[in-house]
Amino acid sequence: MPELPEVETIARGLARHLTGRRIAWAHLMRSDVVHGGPIPLCAALRGRRVRQVCRQGKQVRVALDSGRSLVFHLGMTGRLIVVDRDEPVEAHTHLRLTFQRWRRELRFSDPRRFGGVWLVDDGASQSDAWLGRRLPPVSADPLTITLDDFRSALRRRRQIKALLLDQRPISGVGNIYCDEALYRSGIHPLARASELDTAAVARLWRALRRVLAEAIRAGGSSISDYRSADNQLGNFQVRHRVYGRTGKPCRKCGTTIEHLLAAGRSTFICPRCQPSPRHATTGKKRD
Repeated sequence: MPELPEVETIARGLARHLTGRRIAWAHLMRSDVVHGGPIPLCAALRGRRVRQVCRQGKQVRVALDSGRSLVFHLGMTGRLIVVDRDEPVEAHTHLRLTFQRWRRELRFSDPRRFGGVWLVDDGASQSDAWLGRRLPPVSADPLTITLDDFRSALRRRRQIKALLLDQRPISGVGNIYCDEALYRSGIHPLARASELDTAAVARLWRALRRVLAEAIRAGGSSISDYRSADNQLGNFQVRHRVYGRTGKPCRKCGTTIEHLLAAGRSTFICPRCQPSPRHATTGKKRD
């Protein structure tokens, strides 16, 4: 699933390409990927100018001059790419936006359809007239959250990995960067968040911000489906220190990286750099 660095990379690419452009036509190939207000999507988009493109949590928000925004959630396999109009259309492409006096177009594809497209009124709540799925929650951003607010978000008797993956306290962190940040801060993913001492919380806060910033500079991690807005692969996967490195030596101490289950997700740790908490009773390794 695209996480904060991947979505930020996509949003920056789209902002560079689309800001100020006027939509000429919207081609919707699959209507069940569209959610939001009871307004026909294509009619609402045609002729509208793109004011701004930004990221919120794991969502890409395209603000229009109509006071509405087009919000994309990429789910597990979603892509938002800008290509020439004559490029062959890939399977599972659900929405295409063409623009006035421009030979390129925006395409949204999502083979597994865990993501979607939302048309929302800026500043309005999700009303009773809402159609389809509700937008996933967006909360504090890990790139801008203060240390005090981060410490408050962690005052819960939950496993730290489960808490970081829950998008309600902090939005944008996914499996890859959770594992990488926990490794860098020397915290086991099964540790209880509320039992982390002041120094550990500060280490995690710094590590999370650092790894996300590094991944953004590298264009994100391309593990399977992710591509940037320019349809390019990310490069951060070659710098992963634990994620996906089962059986390989820790880059710091040489201990073999292990694979376990935490928060229902495949998890990668260095057992020496991230000692197991005494209370941990789950997280059994799986082959």
